[in-house]
Amino acid sequence: AKLYAGGAELALLMRHGLVDPEYLIDIKGIPELGRIAASGSAVTIGACATHHRIERDPAVRARLPAFAYAESQVANIRVRAQGTLGGNLCFNDPHSDPGTALLIHEANVTAANGIAQRQMPLEDFLGEMYATALEPAELLVSVDVPFLPEGWGSSYHRVHRYQRPTLGVAAAARFAGGRIEGVRLAVGCVSAKPKRLRDLEREIIGADIQSARRMIQEKKAYLRELLQPVDDLLGSAAYKLYMTQVLLGRVLEDIGEKKSFKFQVSGFKSETAVPKRETKNLKPETRVSISLTVNDAAWEGEIPVEETLLDFLRQRLDLTGAKRSCESEVCGACTVIVDGLPVSSCSYLAFEADGKSVTTVEGLARGDELDPLQTGFIRHLGAQCGYCTSGQLTAAKALLLDNPSPNRDQIAEWLRGNICRCGAYVGIEAAVLEASGQKIARAIK
Repeated sequence: AKLYAGGAELALLMRHGLVDPEYLIDIKGIPELGRIAASGSAVTIGACATHHRIERDPAVRARLPAFAYAESQVANIRVRAQGTLGGNLCFNDPHSDPGTALLIHEANVTAANGIAQRQMPLEDFLGEMYATALEPAELLVSVDVPFLPEGWGSSYHRVHRYQRPTLGVAAAARFAGGRIEGVRLAVGCVSAKPKRLRDLEREIIGADIQSARRMIQEKKAYLRELLQPVDDLLGSAAYKLYMTQVLLGRVLEDIGEKKSFKFQVSGFKSETAVPKRETKNLKPETRVSISLTVNDAAWEGEIPVEETLLDFLRQRLDLTGAKRSCESEVCGACTVIVDGLPVSSCSYLAFEADGKSVTTVEGLARGDELDPLQTGFIRHLGAQCGYCTSGQLTAAKALLLDNPSPNRDQIAEWLRGNICRCGAYVGIEAAVLEASGQKIARAIK
């Protein structure tokens, strides 16, 4: 059996035959696992809270800004809408953002087996690549993220390729008179798991920014031995080590200059927690009954548990606008809207849409009247070869539902997970701006 929360990584492993579970145990209906609650000294985040909820939560942004920013950079909006913090930490992919940012808060995790609970530092929970300290019968319940001490600031920088970070560097520090009074440093994605740099932390206490930068440059051998960087498809070991030194200097500089994070979704509405599901039965099922609305039309029936939303739409309803392409949540060609949020239908199990509203590209028009977005795509040549266009349209529609008047940076951030090989990004941006009723600035050469 495999626990199923967001399923963002699990669906990919199942598709490629790397895991073949006999059962999926859907745990999202457990209310405690979806909560985000702030106390006087920490924020407790349930394991099933999605990255999308976490990045927008007011308490997380106010008291854990570096972590909130790291969450906002996870993959793309579709993955963040589906993936959960608990799933991310339990999968423990070395190329991941949240763990690194959590280390500077000295976060703790709670695990339970139905009889007892135990707590441990996140640092101890994360094992080597794709491994954790969870026992076979245990479930990750929550993550407790303490606030930084009074007067401390934080920063997070990353380098990424293919929507996965090549390197992530987090820092928390307090400055007095231009010198470092206290500091925590963490580096992720370079080796098998994120690590604190405690020896370096002790050495740079009392240093100013320039001295700290110089000391970091002198610590290349220390960083190589501690981090043990590896060559992989996302970068060479030498590049990662060099950029680690560069970014360590930058995060400290950010804190010293009190730079604030630039959240692209600062004015957007927040997402509420997933409501508790009614338990229909506890018998294992290979097929499930679902009822949903697709493009304003109701559908009820029985489907296999493992059927993806993409297969459901294309094969059962003959809605072929969503395209099958990368099947790894990267390209965005299969994007559809579920209850207002874009999802990768290739990796979204159809039973997840039970009781929800699904909109595909076919549902944007009203009869013969095209949606303003579709008209804009035509007018500004946002649709060229056309293969990615349905995903671009549905992702952009979800953006406008979330933020009716986005600026250019917000459009770019939201759509960065939808890849257009024709390079029609300028036209796509213009179409979104036009559909939102904004003027389009044109360059004259």
